[in-house]
Amino acid sequence: AYERICRYMAKKCNSVVVSVGYRLAPEHPYPGQYFDCLNATLYFMRHLEEYHVDPALIIIGGDSCGANFATVICQMLLNNRDLPKVRAQMLLYPGLQGLDFHLPSYQQN
Repeated sequence: AYERICRYMAKKCNSVVVSVGYRLAPEHPYPGQYFDCLNATLYFMRHLEEYHVDPALIIIGGDSCGANFATVICQMLLNNRDLPKVRAQMLLYPGLQGLDFHLPSYQQN
C-alpha cells in the first residue's frame, strides 16, 4: 500500500527509504509490531555501509501506529552509542496519546 509514496519520497528527497511491513493485529497482538519495526531499524542501522547510506542522514518516520513505533524507537536509540544518531523524525498523523481525549488539541482538531 505504501510502495508508491515511499518511491516518491526517495526520488524527491534523493534518499533511501526503508519501509517496514510489520505484522498486523489482531492476528499478531502487540508488541509484535513494535519488535518488527525495532528489529528492522536496528538491522538497517548496523548495515548502513552495505546500503551506501550516510549515517548522518537517518530519519525515522511512520504514520498512525507506525508513527508511534517510530517515536518509541527514536527514544530507545537516544542512549545507544553504538549506532548513528537519528537526524529527525517524520510523523504523519501519529497516535501518540490515547488516554485523555479532552485535551485542547483533541477538542480543537
